[in-house]
Amino acid sequence: MCLKNWGLPIYGITHEALSMESIKDIVHHVIGKMSLGDAGNYQQIQEAWERISKDTHSKVVAVKKGDITINADNSMRLYKLNLNRERFLKELQKEFPGINKIYFRAKAA
Repeated sequence: MCLKNWGLPIYGITHEALSMESIKDIVHHVIGKMSLGDAGNYQQIQEAWERISKDTHSKVVAVKKGDITINADNSMRLYKLNLNRERFLKELQKEFPGINKIYFRAKAA
């Protein structure tokens, strides 16, 4: 496994230049990417989603290749979530760097 595949710019860095902080950041980034495999960890992502969005009426329903899909319970909530999409994405990426996109959809009745 090459770290380049995980999007880590490590070329040109000597081992002397690596501090414990930078190693910690690299490990966190790699683990974040790995944790978002097709199976994903829905419980951790759902908990983070509820904390970040402060919304208990929406639910993470899919995690695939770094994209997450969230169901909203009605169209008004869907509209409000979409207004804050970029903020939600940035906040989720702090905990799960492997997240690339968020898709929202209204829950089918």
